[in-house]
Amino acid sequence: IMSELKEDSPPTDKKIKLEISNNENVKILGESQDTCTSFKNEVSETPQNGDLSEQNISKKKRKKLLKIQQWEIKKVEKRKQEREKQRRKKQEARENGVPYRTGPSRKSLKHLKMSDSSCRVTVAIDLSFDHLMTDKDIAKVVKQLLRAYTLNRRTANPIQLCFTSLTEGSKMHAAMSKHDGYKNWDVRIEEKSFLDVYPQSDICYLTSESDNVLESLDPNTVYIIGGLVDHNAHKGLCYDLAKSNNLRHAQLPLDKLLLMKTRRVLTIDHVFEILLKVTEGKSWTVSLLQVLPMRKGAIPVENTIEQQ
Repeated sequence: IMSELKEDSPPTDKKIKLEISNNENVKILGESQDTCTSFKNEVSETPQNGDLSEQNISKKKRKKLLKIQQWEIKKVEKRKQEREKQRRKKQEARENGVPYRTGPSRKSLKHLKMSDSSCRVTVAIDLSFDHLMTDKDIAKVVKQLLRAYTLNRRTANPIQLCFTSLTEGSKMHAAMSKHDGYKNWDVRIEEKSFLDVYPQSDICYLTSESDNVLESLDPNTVYIIGGLVDHNAHKGLCYDLAKSNNLRHAQLPLDKLLLMKTRRVLTIDHVFEILLKVTEGKSWTVSLLQVLPMRKGAIPVENTIEQQ
């Protein structure tokens, strides 16, 4: 099995190619002779059975090697699952006598408009936090907005998507203006706060600090996603905002349905994608597992019960 470590791979000084044999021993095939030589010295002490627990190496190096091995194994397993999923879909298409592509083409999706969508669920992204972010974090928010919009354009029935508090002259507006044509996107753009755009009784702010769990999506409710990248510097900000304005608030059913190794704060585009999949008819569990990054180690609660 061959792969090249990229940005989302386990950390190394330079890109290194790895080969994992059946006994999970790591071998260096790399690109940089200096990097490969030093790294090979670390890996060469790995026992042939792949057990790193009794090596005469530092704890840090052992942890690094284990992380690489586990990452490679998970990636291989994920690829196997994806290939099996595609195989089943093709088989079902053949049995039903229909083309493998069952959804609309990318070209036809470009002509679909929110106004024509049968999905009436509304999601607004609150962009009133640019004064709390660095320019780098604002750029990350813009990138997440781009992905959320792209996802919405690629579905047969788009969510009613809105960007609020995108005020001309703000840092967020300046960052968005770097992307030519965004004003022509099929998205509602408001300079005003969501509080001035939607009736207070219709609003539900999504925040991980809420004690309320979102069970289903209501087409008569406007779901607010906080447009904030703060690296936990302003924990509870969206929750406090909802409470101070007497708004309904809720969290996604992460704790109810999944066990996770890491904190449950998600990016803007991940929250939006989960909501989008639910509007497409998928269950919360399936939607969460399909969207959450593998590094979060999410597993269904029901699986843990079966294993006990």
